Amino acid sequence: MDVKTKIEELISPILKKRNLHLVELKILGSYRNPVIEVFADSEKGISLGECETVTRLIRDELDMDGFLNNNYRLSVSSPGLDRPLTQDWEFQKNIGQTLKVKYKLADANHQDEGTLLRWDKESIELETGNGTVSIPRETIVTAKIKLKW
Repeated sequence: MDVKTKIEELISPILKKRNLHLVELKILGSYRNPVIEVFADSEKGISLGECETVTRLIRDELDMDGFLNNNYRLSVSSPGLDRPLTQDWEFQKNIGQTLKVKYKLADANHQDEGTLLRWDKESIELETGNGTVSIPRETIVTAKIKLKW
């Protein structure tokens, strides 16, 4: 079992117990001095305090397991707003938000921007300036929240 799989196995119960989703796990650095970056989120978002609590819980679990030496660095944070949406719960969380969606139909690239009205396993529906657009999920290249400045 590789290091990433082992860490995912150890931290998944911790995140699940706190109703958090593992968005991404990165292992950087060297074997002797790994940097472990955990990106977690939930339908309600994740606070700084929650990140701190989860960091302590994960550190305790990693230390108890003992498969890593003590020279690792651990970071738990939210994935950020500019990350593409990919999972069902992310689309559910962002109903009503403005999305910028890039997708590919019949070998042509398309892009639409609009308010996410609904989603299901097959498609998402956006309200754009030109009406409602249904985009098949398998054609989506990226779907990102459009940040309002």
